[in-house]
Amino acid sequence: MSDGQRTTDNGQRTIIKESSDELNPPVVTTQGFIAKAKRRRTALDNFALALATCGVGYIPVAPGTWGSAVGVGLYILLRWMASHFLVGAMLNAPASSAFTSLMTSLFLVVIIIVTASGVWAATRAEKLLGRKDPGAVVIDEVAGQLTAFWRRRSFLSRHDLALVF
Repeated sequence: MSDGQRTTDNGQRTIIKESSDELNPPVVTTQGFIAKAKRRRTALDNFALALATCGVGYIPVAPGTWGSAVGVGLYILLRWMASHFLVGAMLNAPASSAFTSLMTSLFLVVIIIVTASGVWAATRAEKLLGRKDPGAVVIDEVAGQLTAFWRRRSFLSRHDLALVF
């Protein structure tokens, strides 16, 4: 058995919930066992893993931090694209209430899309990886960073970035 699964003396399988928090010991439970997929992975399985890990989930050191960095990068990209393309279209200064409302709406739509697709991808990744809440799944960090910054009215400064991490 690997990937956090163990067999007890009576032949019952248990699962160890992965935790990066040193104050919380690993949780061993016989309930909530997630069976590994026995079939070959499909293209949809690979897409779910790519989305759930955001390309950085398999980095061995601090995958959650890297996932947060992806979220901050996505925020900066969205903010730049919105201010670059929407300002010219609205013919007003970026401080106008119409621009602010449009930015807020844009970020809420992106957060909903990232969260909904992340729930699907993370659920599928749990089944594929055979673990409950695997460390490689970092889409929740991406959604969390976007949620934390959605009301921010300006770009992040260097000091803000230092506080994020």
